[in-house]
Amino acid sequence: MPAYVDPAVEALRESSGEGTVRLLLGVIGDRDEITSAVTDSDASVIDRIGHSALLVEAPKSSVEALCSLDGISSVELDHDDVAVLNRGNGRSRPRLTR
Repeated sequence: MPAYVDPAVEALRESSGEGTVRLLLGVIGDRDEITSAVTDSDASVIDRIGHSALLVEAPKSSVEALCSLDGISSVELDHDDVAVLNRGNGRSRPRLTR
């Protein structure tokens, strides 16, 4: 059970409505296992954000199952206000390792 569930997601948990939602899942467990569990819940992983989040598209009827997954720390609606910054910065120097 996640420590945080967005109030808007709480309202969807009992939904049997049509359509899909995009969710941000905070991950504290094994990300590959959670990705598999997400797809088993009829949802799709759209993007892996950093090491600790997944952007997921799911039918509204699958929200309850996603909120019940082990290894999830939070479930939020995707409000398009999260920018993924790991796409590269053309002005940065390459990192050197020795």
